[in-house]
Amino acid sequence: MATFPYGCRLSMGATSHRGGLSTVADMEFTSPPTPVIAVPSDGWRTVSTLTWAGVFGALLAVAISSRTIGRPIWWLGPSSAPASALLITIPLGIVLIPLVTTLRAPRHMATASSVCSFALIASGLIEIASNPAISLAVVVIGFAALTESIAVVVVMRQYR
Repeated sequence: MATFPYGCRLSMGATSHRGGLSTVADMEFTSPPTPVIAVPSDGWRTVSTLTWAGVFGALLAVAISSRTIGRPIWWLGPSSAPASALLITIPLGIVLIPLVTTLRAPRHMATASSVCSFALIASGLIEIASNPAISLAVVVIGFAALTESIAVVVVMRQYR
């Protein structure tokens, strides 16, 4: 009897059939193991929730600071002619998507966090030439969020 990967066993023997001798090969197969869907633990979900709540707080501080110094970020616009509500929803969506994904669909948490981190970095790079200090602050916040996303990806791949 031979054993192969995934539980395939091969048995060979001889049997008699109506006075004659015949060879019988019997194979049994078991299916390969089903892939395990990696879901982050509750601790990593808490880390992600706190990270994106911190990103929201940091963006709020950057928005208030940019208005205070008279160089508002592109999605706020100057106080004399504020930006449209559509532009203000962009950074709000960038923060809310990973928060909702973390709470509702944790197996997509790493992907949503990574994509939104890159979107936050891109939103900071938009006006780097005209408003470098504020843009740099947003890019640093985006890289901090990306660090958490990378940590979640590494942990999910290690414990599969």
